[in-house]
Amino acid sequence: MRVITLNDDEALINYAKPIINELLANMVRVDTDFSATPFKAKIADAEKTRVHTMLVIGGRDMEAGQVSVRLHHGGPQGAKPKAEVVADILASLKERSA
Repeated sequence: MRVITLNDDEALINYAKPIINELLANMVRVDTDFSATPFKAKIADAEKTRVHTMLVIGGRDMEAGQVSVRLHHGGPQGAKPKAEVVADILASLKERSA
């Protein structure tokens, strides 16, 4: 899983950190891309390296308290409240391990 911010804006990074920390606390492998690299290049890199789930965070997501979900070869899945996204990820992982 990769958490991607649209740019290197400190507010976006601060918004992403609690999400990352919660996932890490639940033993989810997470990496990040908070760089100033163009957004399309970040997505292309994640697709190339076969990152299954990308959590994309932009200004509108932050304002709405949401996270946009994108799947490898599945494209954008839409924006959801950040607590719902984390709960869905944890439920999916629990289901896979059962």
